This record gives sequence, C-alpha cells and structure tokens, in this order.
Amino acid sequence: MKVKKSALLLIFSLLLTSCSSQEEVAAPELPSVPSNCADTEVLESILPRIAEAKYIETEWEPAEGTDLYAAYNAGGIACTYGLQEAEVGATILWAPDNKSLFSELTPNWVGFGQKEIDLPGIEEEAAYYLSEGIEGQGEYHIWSVNLLINGSWIQVGATFFNSLENAIPVIKAAIDSLQSPKQAEAKKITGCYLAELPEDLYVFNVHYHDNNTISADFYSRNINGEPTKGLFLGTYTNGIARGFYSLSTSNGTSERELFLKGDKSGFITASAKLEKVGSIEKYVRPLDIIWSEEIKYIPADECEALLRN
Repeated sequence: MKVKKSALLLIFSLLLTSCSSQEEVAAPELPSVPSNCADTEVLESILPRIAEAKYIETEWEPAEGTDLYAAYNAGGIACTYGLQEAEVGATILWAPDNKSLFSELTPNWVGFGQKEIDLPGIEEEAAYYLSEGIEGQGEYHIWSVNLLINGSWIQVGATFFNSLENAIPVIKAAIDSLQSPKQAEAKKITGCYLAELPEDLYVFNVHYHDNNTISADFYSRNINGEPTKGLFLGTYTNGIARGFYSLSTSNGTSERELFLKGDKSGFITASAKLEKVGSIEKYVRPLDIIWSEEIKYIPADECEALLRN
C-alpha cells in the first residue's frame, strides 16, 4: 500500500522529549502497537464466543479519509479474527496516537453518531462507541469502540457485540496486545541487509523503525552500470516491509513499490507484475505475489561504506 510520504516524514520528526524551564527531561517510554496480527491476545478473547475463530489474513488497501487509512499512515496495524465463511468476527486497529491522531478523528466519529463512554474496568483517557438500538429493548448491537490509552488509539469493531459486557474482554485483549518497549525493541529490524548476485549488488539499510513505520536507504549496483540510491518509506507488519523508494532520474524523481518478507535474520523479495502510473511503478492489484529467494538479503556490516560511494 502507498503511505503518504508527508505523513511519514512528520512521524520521523516527532521528538520523544519535552523541555522544562531548567532542563530537558526525557519523556516516558510508551508501549508500541503490535507488529504481527498472529501474536496478539485478541484471538484468545474471541474463541469463547466463536469456537473455531482464526486470524484472517487480509491485504488491506485503505481508502483516503477512512480510519484504516489514518491508522496505517500513523504506523498502525489492522487485524481481523473470526470465521470468514460465516462473515462473523472482529477487526481491531492499533495506531500510535502521536499526541494528536485520536483528537483529530473524534469529530468524525461524533458526526457519525458515536457517543462518549467511560469503559468499565478500563483506565482509558477517552472512549467513544457506536451502537444500534436501545439496550435491553429488543435487538441491540455495539458496532465499534474507539479508545485512547497508553499513547495508542485502539479501535475494536465486531459483528457479535450485543452488549458492552460482550465487548470488554476483546477490548482488554487489544490493550494487553500493546508491546512493552523491551518487546518492541527486540522486534525492530533496524540494521544493514545485503544481497549479492554474480553481477548485481543490493543494499537495504533500515535506519528508522518506530511502531510499524520504517525508513531505509536502498542501493543497487550492476557491474556494467552506475549505482542507484533511493530512500524507502513504508511499514513493517506481519513480517513484511512494504512501501515505496524514490530515485532521482534525469527526468526528475520516480518511485517504485517494494515488498520484502522476513525479519532481522534476513529478507526475500516479492515477484509480481508492475504497472507504471506517471512516475510511479507499483504492483498490479489485486496483489498476486510470489516470494522469491533469487535476491536474498542477509545481515551485513558494510552498508555505510557502500552508501558513501
């Protein structure tokens, strides 16, 4: 998916400190949003209601102006759990609030009929919910709950919440799925990765990874040509780095979509049909990706030296 470069650059520029009148004081470390849907606590909370529920892999293509789009542009993640064939389940969004996202989205939620609520047993900073019907009088349904807690925006939506009591276990599981700073640090892919072929050399040097937002230097060189260098901006969720890298050309700047699958032990590349729209090359939708080990990136130490050339 394409993530707005301006939004990502804003995230990269956020300071993690605040200043007092006398000295600079470090801000407290906040939990990070989940990076992999299969590792959250949510499925366990749904199984008592949906006995055969499972994590449903979804290729999200969020439309601009939606909550999903806002979550991904902030470095968030969306996960769906349930029974796909029965069309029953829950979708959870997690995103870092970055001190403003929740308040920016609140007017839209209120405009669509969401009401403020104090969630029982949860110490949230703020929460809103969307319901249909009157509780205790016929059919009643809670469609979604948005809450701000521990520096993160969490949205819980489900097809089976017929009371707030039904929703609370899933909401608590979503909160428990936030990663401690130590857990998040262990999963970061920051570092140098190198792929060497007989006639080609590729470098993927990840220099920023916070929540699910990453940026990296991308470098390639053929023995018969000049090297190319570009800046990659994107996300890393469910073990896949996806985004666009920009390259300077004689006609200006071009962008190309890039998917890499793996972890800090190394990455393999995506093979799929590309289409060009203006100066942007992207994979044809719906995505039909084949993962190939022809170009395999492994951890290395020489990235900085190569990038200086």
